[in-house]
Amino acid sequence: MNIETVNELIQSLESAGDLSIREQKFLKLAKAFKQLAAENLTMNHLLTDISDNHVEYFSEGEGCMFAGVPLDYVSEINMYVSRDVNAENPFPATDRIVAGIKADGVEEFVSNTVHKIFDESGAVSALAYLSLANSHVKQLREWADK
Repeated sequence: MNIETVNELIQSLESAGDLSIREQKFLKLAKAFKQLAAENLTMNHLLTDISDNHVEYFSEGEGCMFAGVPLDYVSEINMYVSRDVNAENPFPATDRIVAGIKADGVEEFVSNTVHKIFDESGAVSALAYLSLANSHVKQLREWADK
């Protein structure tokens, strides 16, 4: 499915009026797909700009040759990336996906740890720890569902 097909799907669903729950889910998914595609394009432009704005060098020694980036360019690239990314987050859809993945990991940790609590002493402090972990999962899920 290409971006034109997604745009047509979004336009068709938005002009349809009252949508079924299934159609609403398709519309939400199509919009997320479109945003993710735009973010991938932005990331590609950032990486292209970075690679176009530094000079690689070759070094020979000890019987081998390698390419790298001089240290002054590394700091320049770091400054360039942090300036662009920190100014306005160009990757909110990607961040939501990552937040969901992180929440899955914490959730799995909690479910695996619950069984161990009752086998060990100090269950009270462990339960407090699990409560904090669950609270963190909820926060990540809220961000992932935006």
